[in-house]
Amino acid sequence: MPRWPTDRLKARQRSPATGPFALVATAANTARISAANLVAQKMGVATGMTLADAMALVPTLITAPADPDGDMAALQRLADWCGRYSPWVAVDGEDGLILDVSGVPHLFGGEMAMLDQMAQAFRRLQLGHRMAIADTPAAAWAWARHGEGGPLPGRPAALDFLHPLPVKALRIPEQIAETLHGLGLKTIGDLANRPRATLVQRFGPHLIERLDRLAGRQDEPISPRRQPSPWRSHASLPEPVITREAIDAVLGQLLAALCLLLEHEQRGARQLALHAYRVDGDVQSLQIGTSYPSRKPQHLARLFRQPLDGLMPGFGFEAFILEAVSADPFSAEQTGLDACDETGVSNQAQFIDRLQARLGAGNVFRFEPLSRHTPEESVARLPPMARSSNPMPELEPRPLRLIQPEGIEMAQDGTAFTWRRLRRGIAQTIGPERIRGEWMHDGMAPTHRDYFQVEDVVGRRYWLYRSAQKWFVHGFFA
Repeated sequence: MPRWPTDRLKARQRSPATGPFALVATAANTARISAANLVAQKMGVATGMTLADAMALVPTLITAPADPDGDMAALQRLADWCGRYSPWVAVDGEDGLILDVSGVPHLFGGEMAMLDQMAQAFRRLQLGHRMAIADTPAAAWAWARHGEGGPLPGRPAALDFLHPLPVKALRIPEQIAETLHGLGLKTIGDLANRPRATLVQRFGPHLIERLDRLAGRQDEPISPRRQPSPWRSHASLPEPVITREAIDAVLGQLLAALCLLLEHEQRGARQLALHAYRVDGDVQSLQIGTSYPSRKPQHLARLFRQPLDGLMPGFGFEAFILEAVSADPFSAEQTGLDACDETGVSNQAQFIDRLQARLGAGNVFRFEPLSRHTPEESVARLPPMARSSNPMPELEPRPLRLIQPEGIEMAQDGTAFTWRRLRRGIAQTIGPERIRGEWMHDGMAPTHRDYFQVEDVVGRRYWLYRSAQKWFVHGFFA
């Protein structure tokens, strides 16, 4: 996208629709042009020109401060939006995107049809662009930025199109490109016909590496913004959808296709993500989780029911992608009338999933015992369906409910105590049980606690402790 910064502002209606327009960045106390729209470029305004020279050349030039951070954030959002065309999308520099479309073009009717569909979408977003498809990332980069664009033939025929391009199409440092140009090596073909040893001796191995990547003799890795999932279903709609009923219908189709794929691989979904692509370039994502592997479309659709209320269709969604972010091995379930453990677990898991979808995953949990002396640290929160790994320690009876320790006033003779302004007579006491401090990050805790089981005159039972001559209530027995 050769004019990405100005096109981005124009698409958001934050720059003049017509007339010369440029963005200005200040460095070393000098204001320079960092980007210009097509009208300003045709009038002679170029990147790197001082603002004073640009204004002298085009007095009607309208300027605005450059926002490189905003440009990059918007480019990353655009990369996510391009996930509808390929699961492997990466940001390429400050004004480009690169997609690995291996095995994808046939879904759009071929490479040319795919490029045409992408070009229409970018024109709708008011973004100037140049697109190319090639066997290697380096060749696609060179053909999009310095060639004619469009699909390149396979190797070795592609080299006939790439050799006439300038040497800077190799994506080498500007200084090296200028040196090569001064030596008369102006095109990629000029370099390809030179002895490799001479080039390495003069310019180092980087130049040969770029030539090899262009020709496919060396791999060039692409780091996607989001690691693609191997289990996904995709829906491209002929017309954008806005209503909740239409969105539910599309989700049902995606879940049926995804669950069929998971069943074929004998897996069950643990985490699902739904990505909704709006016509204005916005991407909205929803994610749900299950406490037990599942591939039942009806159950998974119920988990999406409440999150779908948060979607903002705007002018409509034109594509959806549903992917299983996480999936565990899962064999066939028992569906007969005879009772079995698997069916019970599945029903319980579905109930827990509905609770988590309504209350939040962090609000549904179970406790796991830990081998800790301090009572309030002797349990940990775990997911409801997590398997128990720690045996329950053999301890004195513990209260069913713990509270944060609250100070109380104990009578001198030990026959009563005052808590929350009420005096409570003591009928029976069992104890003490001494709990000493543990090794902490900063050494041994300096005090210990003496715990007592106390029953008052009306039958209520408390768990009290004494520490440093002070009394506290810590819990209640049934």
